[in-house]
Amino acid sequence: MNDKRAIFINTTWQIIFRVITLAVTLISVKLLANYLGKTGVGEYNTITTYVNFFIVIAELGLFATTVREISKHPENEQRILSNVFTIRLVSALLTCVLAIGLILIGHSYYAKYNINSDIVFGVVIASGFLLFNLLWSIYDMVLQHRLKMQFSALSEFLGKLISIGALALVIIFRGNFLIVVSTITIGALSTFLIKWLFARRFAKFSFAFDPDFANRLLRISIPFGIVFVLNGLYFKLDTLMLYPMKGPDAVGIYSIAYKVLEVVAFFGSYFASSLKPIISREIVSDKKHVTNIINQAVPIMIFMALPITIVCVVFSREIITLVSNATFVDGAAAQNILAFTLPFIYLDVLLSEVLIANDNRRLLLGISGFILLFNLAFNIIAIPRYSYIGAAWGTLVSEIVLFLIYFYFTKKIIAHRLDWAKIMKIILVSAMTFGLGYILKTLDINFLFLVVLTLAGYAIFSYLLQILKISTVRELLRPEAN
Repeated sequence: MNDKRAIFINTTWQIIFRVITLAVTLISVKLLANYLGKTGVGEYNTITTYVNFFIVIAELGLFATTVREISKHPENEQRILSNVFTIRLVSALLTCVLAIGLILIGHSYYAKYNINSDIVFGVVIASGFLLFNLLWSIYDMVLQHRLKMQFSALSEFLGKLISIGALALVIIFRGNFLIVVSTITIGALSTFLIKWLFARRFAKFSFAFDPDFANRLLRISIPFGIVFVLNGLYFKLDTLMLYPMKGPDAVGIYSIAYKVLEVVAFFGSYFASSLKPIISREIVSDKKHVTNIINQAVPIMIFMALPITIVCVVFSREIITLVSNATFVDGAAAQNILAFTLPFIYLDVLLSEVLIANDNRRLLLGISGFILLFNLAFNIIAIPRYSYIGAAWGTLVSEIVLFLIYFYFTKKIIAHRLDWAKIMKIILVSAMTFGLGYILKTLDINFLFLVVLTLAGYAIFSYLLQILKISTVRELLRPEAN
């Protein structure tokens, strides 16, 4: 199996499509910011945050478990996928009912928290996004196992284009807030249909339910599902706490800064996901190989994250203004803090794959519970005093703590280590690039061109210090024996 080549192609094409999707997403953010204003953006993002949390609940840990099980038992692929598809459809429908039911039941209590009723009805409309997002994940399982996630990324790009087209029409015809929210569901339906068209080329399955098999799969996946629920709540907690504590304007400002982080965070997760099948397959049979993979992947993750961190810090005000407007520029301070979380997010995603592959369900559950409580306590103290700045610090500190925990426990499974020589070179290159960025910023040139020059400087410095080697790329592309 040509694992290295497949991983390289899978990751590279995902990043290419993701970069294009990033540009399109930022157009969407800009349209929303200009049309809805700070309050409207705050309410819009409160809805999406709420709905996304229920997606995590309904996920049940099936994605990670299914990819792992197919990697270990490819002969059972159709049986696994058919059962998972049935489970996923049921969980999606039940979760939609739960999300809508809870928001409607609590409707009468929201007035004292100054929560607009449009949020309630917006959740009902956006539940379509919840449904189709969960259904399309079954096709992601197929594509992930075959290292064909570039088709998933392409599908999401095309779905985003359709969603933005719908949003543009709403703005042209001056549609109200709830019609704006409906474009989320339109995009999700489009993405689902496109992923179905791609995935059916690689695997065919239908509804099936084998009680014994399904129960065994759920016993494995549900503990992971609880972990993902806790992690999902941890990532959304600051936004959910900001609304009642500081109001929709604070959510609107913070959500613009967070959106930039949220979009670029996927680059690292794509690379980690590309490694998932091989880590799952060899975590027991060849730990030395897995150790080598992690040792090489850690510097790559840092190398990928730091140029984005640099750009987000040096050009923070310009980026905020570009993706929204001048009324959101106060969020630049929060973006500066959030930018430094990116390397730790990348590393945390990578190291968590080792614990998932090794079936450390109880350990992951304990870690997720701890970091959620830690983040909750931090936000309770920080948000009332410092608003969205406190929320940003809570995210950064929590990610650092999480990395230290993951590093400690994964080291007990595989003998990985930090390549400090390479990491210090990357930090040196980053410091040089950071200085270059600020020097370039003094020039009276469009900042997007300055961003390109800054990233080019990072690449040149990396090459001169032999961080980026042509031989490494050749080795990555070289076929391996099966």
